[in-house]
Amino acid sequence: MRRLFLVSLFLTLSTLSMAGGPWIRGYRKGFVQLGYSGLYYNAVYGPTGSETAVFRNTSDVTLQLYAEYGIAKGWEIRGVLPYKLLKTGPSTNLSANPVNAGTLTGIGNMGLGVKRALLDGPVTVSIGVDALANTFTNNDRLGLRTGYEGWTVLPYLSVGSGGSRTYYYAEAGYGLMTQNYSNFLKLNGEFGYRLHPRLWVAGTIDFRLPAKNGPFFNTEAYQFTGTYLNDQQFLGAGLKAAYDIVPDKLGLTASVIGALAGENVPFSRSYNAGIFIKW
Repeated sequence: MRRLFLVSLFLTLSTLSMAGGPWIRGYRKGFVQLGYSGLYYNAVYGPTGSETAVFRNTSDVTLQLYAEYGIAKGWEIRGVLPYKLLKTGPSTNLSANPVNAGTLTGIGNMGLGVKRALLDGPVTVSIGVDALANTFTNNDRLGLRTGYEGWTVLPYLSVGSGGSRTYYYAEAGYGLMTQNYSNFLKLNGEFGYRLHPRLWVAGTIDFRLPAKNGPFFNTEAYQFTGTYLNDQQFLGAGLKAAYDIVPDKLGLTASVIGALAGENVPFSRSYNAGIFIKW
């Protein structure tokens, strides 16, 4: 069952996403991954959900260190440390988008979570909570920020099942945000298949729905970049793969996640890759 974690790492539209699935690592068992995620776009999903041109090329790259560790039987902690590199090109239509081009780098929302197994059998059930700090860098003039300007606490329930060739899981959580950001409902699921003794492939879906109960204001400069806006809504789906270079010790992950619909988010696919070790 631990092998299923090879494909549970999902770098999506923001660093709020941490690894999925109800399975818990054994006591003193660990997993560490260094990952890359990139968004490259010249349009955003506007506040009404329509595609909106921003008349410039934008890149949003995340370098991320992620770790899991079993602290006791049925208990696991996990953490994430993202570093962001953002860049906007020159505007091709100054009357429509007069915001200056520029770059911004810095730490994103650092996260720490704990997960507890409730049921371990043919169907596995766990509960957990992730907390993401208001660690960010921003530039209001450029409309760029490296994370949400507030804390997020996300309790969730995860249910799944798996065998030697297939697995699946579904998760539901509710994010509580500070600094006048809206709370949100988060749903995601995944189905994986083992193509080769060392290779897993998976289809994934991710959905976020804001409660729209927070008055945090998205200024025009930030609307042009779509970086960590309030009331973000999205539906994403994609394909992932994981390959063991050294069985149960070292491997690679890769994924492409498409944004099928959204509000206040970039109009872009997410390209992701990583290298991991485990013990």
